[in-house]
Amino acid sequence: MKDLEHYKSCSQDDFIVDEEFRELVRDADSSDRLAEFIRKLPEKSDEINLAVKIIKGLQLHPIKQSPEKKEELWLEILLEQKKKPQFALLFSVAASLLLLIGLGSAIFYFSVEKSNKQVIVSGAALNDARLILANGQTVLITSKESKLRISANGTKIVLNDTSDIAQSVKKDELNQMIVPFGKRSNIILSDGTQVFLNSGSKLEFPPVFIGKSREVTVEGEAYFEVAPDKEKPFYVKTDAFKLKVYGTKFNVQAYRSDDASNIVLVEGKVSMNSVREMDSHEVFLAPNQKASISRGNTNFIITNVENTDNYIAWKEGYLTFTNEEISNVLKRVSRYYNVEIVTDLPENKEKIYGKLDLKDNLERVLEGIAFISKTKYQKQTDKYVFMVE
Repeated sequence: MKDLEHYKSCSQDDFIVDEEFRELVRDADSSDRLAEFIRKLPEKSDEINLAVKIIKGLQLHPIKQSPEKKEELWLEILLEQKKKPQFALLFSVAASLLLLIGLGSAIFYFSVEKSNKQVIVSGAALNDARLILANGQTVLITSKESKLRISANGTKIVLNDTSDIAQSVKKDELNQMIVPFGKRSNIILSDGTQVFLNSGSKLEFPPVFIGKSREVTVEGEAYFEVAPDKEKPFYVKTDAFKLKVYGTKFNVQAYRSDDASNIVLVEGKVSMNSVREMDSHEVFLAPNQKASISRGNTNFIITNVENTDNYIAWKEGYLTFTNEEISNVLKRVSRYYNVEIVTDLPENKEKIYGKLDLKDNLERVLEGIAFISKTKYQKQTDKYVFMVE
């Protein structure tokens, strides 16, 4: 193993993601060596013992365990934590990938699925977010997260609660908010509608809504909380569909590079029409449902969603996923951090469950994903490559 000096500065998280330490814990014949290791690091005994318990839980309790057994394990670890108040933040483990997947579950667990895919994700060149006004004026925004608030009459935009931008209001003119990969934005439109714009996305919107309807256009991903106005229905348009809103909260994912576009309804009611078949009947969506439309298709596939947080947690700086392919998780991470990630995984790779804190640095996040998916990664010039251990 590494020199003891290396481990003197390690946190609980560091022990868990350290491959040599995990091998020591998992080796059935190493109990004496482990005890000696702890004896030589008395100041780290609490961190080491909890890390050991978590690693053994990962090893001994696969997905087939009953919910009752998972809850028993969770309570056991939780009670142990309460005896150690110095560890106030439980399970900031493996790149802040939380072990708590749902009530009564204190382990990472996997379900094996057949797959043989190579996925290459390329980030756009790193640059600033841009607000392009209807008159052509461009405002560069250097902050990683930005907030725009448009006045009720559309003549003023407040940027990050610090600076005011004046603009003229003319019918049929549009503003554009362009958010590059690695950044996000929160926009409050003139009617009070709130839009969260994810990395690599663009929103076109008028300074103020004039006429009998309100319409915006999205490319990429956006979460909406639409202000009610029965006299002016709200529409969201993408290159694949047009969505009519009946006062609601929902997430739209419509990246041009993806094979399909999705709408997930959190609250209220929406209806969709394919832009390729606008005379078709409205397709309605109920809360906790997802509509998907494949590129080049005109039909929506409706499915039920167990947890809408999996689709909207990004706006709070998290990624959550349930039974999701590693390649899809890495695609979302790639967009958030504006990096290129390549995965080349053989058959029988697991799907994973978990929650990622995107406030951590990229290396910590990738370490966490590699740990729970039993893969490894290498940095090669300007990209990261994931492969089997």
